Amino acid sequence: MLDGANAAWLTAAVGVSAAAAVPVLIVLRRARRWASTVTRRLIGLDERLASVSTAVGDGLRPRLDKLSGEVSAVSTDLVDLARTSAAHYDQLEAYIDLRSLVRPRAPMPPLRGWAASPDVLRHLTEAVARRRPKLIVECGSGSSSVWLGYFAEQLASARVVCLEHDERYGELSRELIRAHGLERVVEIRSAPLADWTSGDRAYPWYSVEALEDLADIGVLFVDGPPAATGPEARYPAVPLLLSRCAADAVIVLDDSRRAEETAISDRWLAEHPEIERTVLPFEKGAHVFTRRTP
Repeated sequence: MLDGANAAWLTAAVGVSAAAAVPVLIVLRRARRWASTVTRRLIGLDERLASVSTAVGDGLRPRLDKLSGEVSAVSTDLVDLARTSAAHYDQLEAYIDLRSLVRPRAPMPPLRGWAASPDVLRHLTEAVARRRPKLIVECGSGSSSVWLGYFAEQLASARVVCLEHDERYGELSRELIRAHGLERVVEIRSAPLADWTSGDRAYPWYSVEALEDLADIGVLFVDGPPAATGPEARYPAVPLLLSRCAADAVIVLDDSRRAEETAISDRWLAEHPEIERTVLPFEKGAHVFTRRTP
């Protein structure tokens, strides 16, 4: 456990890379530079081919046009490769930062895909370090619950409550928590979906009974319910939980690259003028909300 004097464990560690991963980062960086160089050369070749095609007339034009098209296709593929390499590099760098912060008692669950990406988890780590919350609430559960549990454990008095509507998935999350010995810190709370009405619309969201003891939330991570449960499934989070948040709370909405999450974010801003938004260009996108300072 860390006392107040050592609370900088998170902020000091973020950005520190594990030595064993340095060669991987170097390879990715070189691959990105190589792809960029080859792309520039291919673009130049394409331009020269166009010039030659004009000069030689119609005789070789069909062949040159075909070759030019093939060069353009390869160029596009290389641009995509460079972009993908950059994305993998960013996520690997964030993951290395995260792993430098914890000493897991069991294999860590995978990230990305359905699970949260390393970049948004690293941002949550920074929020936990700055605010030292007593309560972290996650809408949904899974791999991120384990990471949040380890971060909370470092603060001695913090706890994590994860709202989970799917009992089968909730039990899988509980097994993860037990495997890592985080039962004292993390609660996977059963919260079946129930209609919550706002205006003339009903939203299937976590049962309000599951929220009754939540107060002074310092960090709120909105990563559920899944979109498949209904339109704008995550909208009720702020209307129902903002009043239960601490004055300096941070709210992170994941998956904001999706149009539906962006629409939810816009509604929150329009309906709650006391909050402001920061847009972060993470892998899946993230919108971060805090209360405006007077």
